[in-house]
Amino acid sequence: MTLETQYKTLPKLLKISEVADFTCTHERTVRRWIRDGRLRAVEAPEGLRVHRRALWRFLGLDLELSA
Repeated sequence: MTLETQYKTLPKLLKISEVADFTCTHERTVRRWIRDGRLRAVEAPEGLRVHRRALWRFLGLDLELSA
């Protein structure tokens, strides 16, 4: 699966658990990244969400893809 395909199959707003699964880390690690300002997140009525573009930038994979 290509990076572009992976990017397009991700939801636009990811739950903390989805980011943790995608990065093979623990949810506490993802929350620490957000708290430290390394990963941008937004507060939604359902809880914290990470935009897939922000995740891609955090991972250094900021390709010229449309969000």
